[in-house]
Amino acid sequence: MKITRHRDLTLIDINNDQFLVISCDSSGGIGNKENDVVKVSPEIVGYYTTQVALMEILAFGAKPITIVDTLSVEMSNTGEKIINGIKQVLEPLNFDISNLVTGSTEENIPVSQTGMGITIIGIVDKNKWRKPYTQAGLLSVVVGLPKVGDEVIADKNKTIMSVSKLLELKEKEYIKEILPVGSRGILYELEQMAKTNNINFELENETNIDLKKSGGPSTCVIISIEESKYEEFKKSFSIPVNKIGRFI
Repeated sequence: MKITRHRDLTLIDINNDQFLVISCDSSGGIGNKENDVVKVSPEIVGYYTTQVALMEILAFGAKPITIVDTLSVEMSNTGEKIINGIKQVLEPLNFDISNLVTGSTEENIPVSQTGMGITIIGIVDKNKWRKPYTQAGLLSVVVGLPKVGDEVIADKNKTIMSVSKLLELKEKEYIKEILPVGSRGILYELEQMAKTNNINFELENETNIDLKKSGGPSTCVIISIEESKYEEFKKSFSIPVNKIGRFI
């Protein structure tokens, strides 16, 4: 059994035809408890924490087979609400999700601050897999805007990514790779995309996006796209699309 890393993902070869893909994310101090810093409903916490790990799995081309929530809260009723949020983010997936979610809660110690972790295990059938790749000559483009904390709630999904939007991107053959942006920002993820494809990139002289700002719960993604399709894609997609450079 061979275990490797691909950026934030862990890849485990299980046989000649399949491998597992593991992603994870966590959240702390965000919720509706006494000592939470950012006040939102537990459903929101479950939704966006799961979205981060799920988008990484889907962007890589894996199918989720298990979602493990490790909740540092009581089941009744904060945990129940977080799990409802987890299930909401899974709704765009076009397969049976009834047995997908498992996990644990804190029933021994009273807690006054919300905390949770999420781990998602996906599977890839090698014979059907379209491996994400980026090569020189493709454009580097940001879809969505980097937002974090209260900005995410205030946006109401007008300018930020979602699982359903990511699935739309996956359907477009002229988009060769999708990389969700995390807390380290666009520029860091762009560097990672270039590094794992053994190429370089050059940035646009000017851009309206803060390339170092946290992407929060994957509110934006970087894509590599054929230059001839860029304008068509930008005009047709429902959230902001911004060219930030070119792979060389």
